[in-house]
Amino acid sequence: MDFDDSTLDPQAFRIVIGHWDARHRDFWISRLGRRYLLSVVPTWSRGGNVLEIGAAWYNKYQTEVVGRDAELTVVDIKEPDSPDLVAMVGTFRYVKFDMTQADGLPGELVGAFDEIRSWGVLSHLGFSPEQCRVYLDNVHAFLKPGGQVIFKLDIDTHKTVKQLAGAGVEFLEGLIQERFTVLHTDTLAGNTPGHVHYAEKRER
Repeated sequence: MDFDDSTLDPQAFRIVIGHWDARHRDFWISRLGRRYLLSVVPTWSRGGNVLEIGAAWYNKYQTEVVGRDAELTVVDIKEPDSPDLVAMVGTFRYVKFDMTQADGLPGELVGAFDEIRSWGVLSHLGFSPEQCRVYLDNVHAFLKPGGQVIFKLDIDTHKTVKQLAGAGVEFLEGLIQERFTVLHTDTLAGNTPGHVHYAEKRER
């Protein structure tokens, strides 16, 4: 299914995020990808133990975005913006781990999650092809059998094109399909063009 800026009206989220401070509220309604994350993703979410990869200040409200009945874990791959991120975000737990690292997986994360969300990380941080492979291997390892992962891949991210020698999203989608079964895909247009893949863990 295709989505564009006229499909999701920012005004529709005033009730949900009206109590948020202006900085965070504006962040979540200014771009289609975030509005999609607020409105569409919950209809596909499986809840349970949820892992959000790539924490930053916007995660202040991730507990509400993921759902209050879910247990939210945040894995960051860089230094947190706040030393008290767990309290600020309201997460179940916070782990700092380089998702492109092949060794030393945190044992408490392996096979622990019903759902993992990787929202733009692969196409934003300029990983090398090998780092992308390791990242996806780790996502696969952290999911429970039959667990779901939601990937947002940005189409026009300069870092992706540069690091992946022009292969871009097609290369990443190929790697995903080697490890997961893609159940559904949405395409976002407007100011955040990209693909959102809902995929299930497949034993390799």
